[in-house]
Amino acid sequence: MSGSRCPNVRSRRARSLATTGLVLAVVAELSSVGLLGLSGWFVSACAVAGASTFSSFSYIAPSGEVRAFAMARIAGNYSKRLVLHAAALRRVATARSDLFDRAAATDRTQSEGLWSGDLLDRSMADADSAGMALIESTAPVAVTAALTVGGALAVAASTAIAPAAVLAAGAVVMAVIAHRRPGAAREAEQNTRKALRAELVTAVDAWTEMASLGAAEQLAARTTARFTRLDRAREAADRRRYRTTLITGLTGAATLTATTATGAGGAPDAAMLVFVALMSLGVLTQAEQLANAAEARATATAAHRRLTTNGPHTASATTVPGIRSWSTEQGIGFADYLLPPMALRPGRVLGATVARGTMLVVTGRSGSGKSTLLRALASSLRQAAEGRDGRPAVVAVAADDYLFTGTLGSNWRLADAALNDDEIDERLAELRLSDSGLTAKTSVGPGGRQLSGGELRRVYLGRALARHPHVLIVDEPTTGLDDRTARHVLGILTNLPDTTVVIALHDVPACLKSSGHVTRLPLDHTSQEAR
Repeated sequence: MSGSRCPNVRSRRARSLATTGLVLAVVAELSSVGLLGLSGWFVSACAVAGASTFSSFSYIAPSGEVRAFAMARIAGNYSKRLVLHAAALRRVATARSDLFDRAAATDRTQSEGLWSGDLLDRSMADADSAGMALIESTAPVAVTAALTVGGALAVAASTAIAPAAVLAAGAVVMAVIAHRRPGAAREAEQNTRKALRAELVTAVDAWTEMASLGAAEQLAARTTARFTRLDRAREAADRRRYRTTLITGLTGAATLTATTATGAGGAPDAAMLVFVALMSLGVLTQAEQLANAAEARATATAAHRRLTTNGPHTASATTVPGIRSWSTEQGIGFADYLLPPMALRPGRVLGATVARGTMLVVTGRSGSGKSTLLRALASSLRQAAEGRDGRPAVVAVAADDYLFTGTLGSNWRLADAALNDDEIDERLAELRLSDSGLTAKTSVGPGGRQLSGGELRRVYLGRALARHPHVLIVDEPTTGLDDRTARHVLGILTNLPDTTVVIALHDVPACLKSSGHVTRLPLDHTSQEAR
């Protein structure tokens, strides 16, 4: 019961903190505008009194009120910054925490797309935008509304209702102008910038291949076109901002002039007219900030919509066929996997059991569905099994796995942070990677592009072996390897007594045919069971 109340308590505290921050922001701005109007009236009244031959003016009470407004402004501004930023940062932290919670509860085949660089960057930026909307959007709107009401009441009390109505109407018109199609140009600029970033990463990554194909100029032209579109998007956004700023500024100036003109007849003296003009100026200056608040609100709304969709969406989500699997101390098994029909084979339902310490070899020609089966099995086992003894339940090495820019050591330490350089060098030697001069300190380049295809396969495999998984699934472990090195790698995989191994190959090599620990599942065969 207490656990269920904790989120509600935290939610109430967060709302209370945000409400307190908004109240302090209103108090601070009301004090600022009040100080502006009262100071103008005080200076004008002193000037009028000094210019008159026979006049008296008591400055003690007004000067005390000016100091009170000044102190309230200082205290209010300091307090609102502390409270509003605390509330906004709490919202950012909550949005990020919710994002990671949803990703952790999502199927791995979908969450892997979420953790790609572009989508992760977009999601984290969305969390920041949604959290900071309190400062960038909500607070300016609340302050403008309070100032408009307060300023209109002060003007009405000082002069007449007409100038107060003009002031309120002008502030409302400025708000409508600011919220007309908010954020459209800014959103277009952000989308264009995201496309350009992806284009630049692709261009750097593929430059060598493109140059060898003679397509470097075309790639450069594509990138230049992206820059041009970004410049156009920025210009469009700047034009919209300029138009909005110009229209709101002209509206504010017209409102200030009209308010002052209509208040001139009702003002008892010149000092009171100065008070009305300065109060109106403070209200209208705050109203001009609504354009930025509208853009921030549009961005935050779009970010919140993306963050609260049902599950992470990826640019190219992969559909994983249904499969039923299980994992025990003795090994793993799966059943009810529907292999789709092809031109040279009928569709059928597959199943297999693999004992711990043995290997299942899934064979078939290119396009027969080996990789799809391995993905489905890995996803199903992750949901059905839990890691034991500090070891993960399943580790999968895809055909297109990834290395992060850095060294071999830094990549392998993602699997086991306790590995030192000497231990990594020993494991590199076991995979015969040291024969190529690779060490823990070898730089792999962007995405591992400084390594050959065969070296990459063994680096991926070594990183997975460093996790000591209960189940190891490897797609095409011998790709890019010569026969001697391929036999050596397969020998390592068949000598893992505490790990169940599932691999995909085009055919079972001779070195595995005589092994009593290898089971074959041919996808090009009509049999439904492994043999």
